[in-house]
Amino acid sequence: MPIFFIHSRRGGEIVRDVEGQEWPGLEAAQAAATATVRELLADEIKHAKGPTWEAMIIADENGRELMTVRAKDILPEPLK
Repeated sequence: MPIFFIHSRRGGEIVRDVEGQEWPGLEAAQAAATATVRELLADEIKHAKGPTWEAMIIADENGRELMTVRAKDILPEPLK
């Protein structure tokens, strides 16, 4: 199974995933990244912090960026 790395971007800073995780494919990695963004945003909204998470960046084992899951694409319309 391929290993994908999900880096996070918050406040313009990128935090790199150095361990990675095995998923059957990019679609599964995207689903995991989307779920993570939803959880992080929900926590920030719940604590009235306002959304600061910008995106999760999915990369392959060679460090090539394959996809970006943007928080603004996940937020409900009134919060964008």
